[in-house]
Parts: sequence; C-alpha cells; structure tokens
Amino acid sequence: MGNLNENHDSKETNAKSNRISINPFWLIITILAAVILSSVITALSLEAGSEKAVNVGTDTRSEFSKLYNVYDTISTDFYDEVDNEQLIESAIDGMVQGLEDPYSEYMNMDATEAFQETVTGDFEGIGAEVIQEGNRIIITSPMRGSPAEEAGIEPGDQIIEVDGESLEGMNTTEAVQLIRGEKGTDVVLTIVRGEGEPIDITVTRDTIHIDSVTYEEVDGVGHISINRFQQGTTEEFEENINQAADDGVEDIIIDFRYNPGGLLSEAVTMINQFVPQGETALLLEDSDGEQVPLRTEGSHNENTEDMNVHILINEGSASASEVFAGALDDHFEEVVIAGTQSFGKGVVQQTQEFSDDSMLKYTNTKWLTPDGRWIHEEGIEPDVNLVNPDYYRVEILNEEDVYTEGQESDTVTSIKVALDTLGYEVGTINDDYDGTLTSAVESFQEDNDLEPDGNVTGETSRLLMSELRNYINENDAQLDYLVSFINDEHDAGEIEEIAEENARHIEIPTLEELHEEASEDSTE
Repeated sequence: MGNLNENHDSKETNAKSNRISINPFWLIITILAAVILSSVITALSLEAGSEKAVNVGTDTRSEFSKLYNVYDTISTDFYDEVDNEQLIESAIDGMVQGLEDPYSEYMNMDATEAFQETVTGDFEGIGAEVIQEGNRIIITSPMRGSPAEEAGIEPGDQIIEVDGESLEGMNTTEAVQLIRGEKGTDVVLTIVRGEGEPIDITVTRDTIHIDSVTYEEVDGVGHISINRFQQGTTEEFEENINQAADDGVEDIIIDFRYNPGGLLSEAVTMINQFVPQGETALLLEDSDGEQVPLRTEGSHNENTEDMNVHILINEGSASASEVFAGALDDHFEEVVIAGTQSFGKGVVQQTQEFSDDSMLKYTNTKWLTPDGRWIHEEGIEPDVNLVNPDYYRVEILNEEDVYTEGQESDTVTSIKVALDTLGYEVGTINDDYDGTLTSAVESFQEDNDLEPDGNVTGETSRLLMSELRNYINENDAQLDYLVSFINDEHDAGEIEEIAEENARHIEIPTLEELHEEASEDSTE
C-alpha cells in the first residue's frame, strides 16, 4: 500500500510543476475559432447531403449504413406522410423473406396471437368450422357444446354477413377474422339455410379449446387421430391410448393425415409413450454438422407394449408428425406405415419474442430420425401405399360457369367423377360432356327439385359440391382401406390395387408440386 501512495504523490507533484499559463485573451480567441471551424465543417457536411446515417445508439456497423440512409431519405424526402414504425416492420419482414425459407417468418402482434392459438389450441370465438365453396362461406360443423351450437347454428348454413358486413368476395381467413372476437362479446351472423330467407343469429363469443386428439373404434380397430402437436397433446393421447387398452383394442391406427406438426417437445413425449426412457427420439444437426440426440426422459406407457401399431400419413403430414412416424419406424420393425408419402419437412424452427408482442420464427437446425435419415423434401414412404379415390381431387365448381353438352375439359371429368361417386350413371369417365352425362345431370337435378335442363351451373353446381362434401365427410376411404387390411380382408397388394383402381381418372399432384405450392403460400 505504501508504494502505491508514493507513486500517486509523485505524479501529482510532477503535474503541478508542468502547468502552463494561458493568457485569457488568447483563450477566448481559440474558443471562438473552434466554434467557427465546427460550424463550417457541419455546413459542408449538410451540403454534401448524400450520407445521412442515423445514429441509433445501439449498432454502428458499416453494413447497416445503406439501411439507415434509405430510412432517412424516405422519412425526410418522401412526398407523403410516412409511418416510420411501418417502415421498420417492413424492413424486418423483408430481411426474413430474404432467407428464402418458407418456414421462417416475422410476425406482428396479430400474427403472433394467431400463432400462439395454434400452440395452445385456445382461441376466442364462436366454435364453428367454416369452408369456402365457390364464393360462399359455409359452416361445416359447430363444435359440440360451443356457443355456435347453443345459438342454433347448423352444418351447411351459409354465412352472408357478419355484424351487417357482407362476406361477398371474402375468403375463409377474412371471414374468420370478422367472426372471432373477445370473449363475452356478441356477433350477429346473417345466414341462409337451404332455400330459406336470410336470418340473423346472435352468438356470444367464448374461449374455445380445440382438442388435438380424437378417438373412435372402427370395426374393432382403435383409430386415434392427432390433428396437430400443441400443448397437452401427449396428455390427450395417453388418455385415449389407455381408453383403447381398457376397451380391449389390440390394433391401433395413429392418424397424422394433414397434421402440419407443431411443438417438437410434444412429439418427443408422445414417442416416449412407446419408446423406453433414455432412447433417441431424433437427432438435431446444426450448421456445422454437429449432431445432438434428443432422448426420451420418462417411463413408457405399458399399455402400448401389446398393441399392433399402424401409422396413417399423407402429403399433409409434416414436421413433428414425421418425427413421430420416423422414430417408431426406426425403433420397431413391426410398425406399419400406411397412406401416401408425407410432406418432407426436416428442419426445426426457433422463436424469439419481442417486447411489442411481435415474434421472429426462424429455422435453426435440421432433424434426422434416430437412424440418421434426413427426410427433408423427400418425406416418409409408406409400407402400404393407399392413395385416395378420385373424388377427393374433384375441381371445385364455380357457380357462375356453365358446363353443357359438347364441351371438353378437365372440369367435365370432375363432374363425371362427382356424379359417379353419388351413384349416378355417367358412362365412360373422361373429359367429354356427352349425352350420358346430360342424362345424369338431369336425374341429379330432378332429385333435388331443380329444373332438369342438363346443364351444370348455379344451384346445380352448388348442390353437387355440397353433396360430394357430405359424402367425403361420411366415407373415409383411406381409413376404410387400412381397417380392411388390418382385419385381414385384403393383403397389402390387394388393398393397394383397389386404391389405385379408384384413383385413375384425376391426376395426383407430386410432392414437388406440393412443396412449390407451400413456398408460394408462404410469400403471399
């Protein structure tokens, strides 16, 4: 301590001895000169004017100079009023779009709220599913016990107005945004039921929870359907698998058709229902190629040990649903995967939330099956290929278009497939609107109290699509195929031939086309 004090005293003494005496007059002159010189430099800088970088106080890296200058230029020189916050939001959104990754996105507050709803399964609304048929918004089914059901909304109701605002020209997303709202508030739906006059129905919104898992027994086979992986999916699945065990079910179908994925953590814990503790559920691979296994952490469900597991997938099965299917396929030779080739999403997203309730979702890793397979853009191939019948791919008819005898088009093929499915004699299924099809259309029109002119347009088009939709809802072809295979009514080769025979008239989109469509949708 003594040495430190001595050094300090020595420096202070030297500083005192080296002080310079300045004449007050020259001090004032020096200060004035500095002020004038500073003013000149500032003026020259403003005159140059081409570099007006914003000092944001947080990051002065050179790569952002162009961004700051564009922001400054637009903020000061644009001919109209500028929303600066919107400029920043657009810049962030553009940066993420620059990744050209369909799974990365920047979400504002509203989009973040919608995203959180898909994770929790909870939203505030009336509890009814809607679809678009042509230019009409149709209720497909009010959820059991929902405000919509209690208010008297029925399947098939057409919504034409919401709180007096017409839905003409709107799609389902736009319509749903109007229908949803804060719990406890009322919404007035103007609906048309059948051929009746429009009526107003007031529905009081509430918090709606969508179960991610449903269970039914079909001809002795337990059918467990998982529509997405959200918070609590594993808990719901465990309850249903235990119910199947209590019912004495030995064969189960785990149905992932049109399951887009969701929470990876839920997929891992659901794998754990079958795979013992400490086993690899999947591998995560970072940008350096380093792989880290995600392992099961709990005890498996003993009820699954004696069950014969069949997994049903299609082109809409992606991400976490493929994680589950891939894991069980690698761990158990006896697991049968049926359906059609899955979507092929082999990457994982991370989210980052911001203080203004916006969110960044970005791809940060690949995932691979326990055996190291990367299924990205390739999907999972089923052991038993069960393609859906033609009527699932029928072109939706526009009520304003007119189809009549003598025409040839792919749409005519769809009309023939639809009528054939509903039991009408259409002759040869091709693209020719011939006399046999005219007679079939007339029969359909007579059965529905329409003028039998043999042309497909207007109400004929609407009713044809409506009846076909109802038929599809009541007849699950892929599920029926798989159940008949499980019950030994047909072997794998026979059931595949039956499925192919029922799907030979309307082209099936390829996986590459589905990926292109998904990429286009992500940029809209």
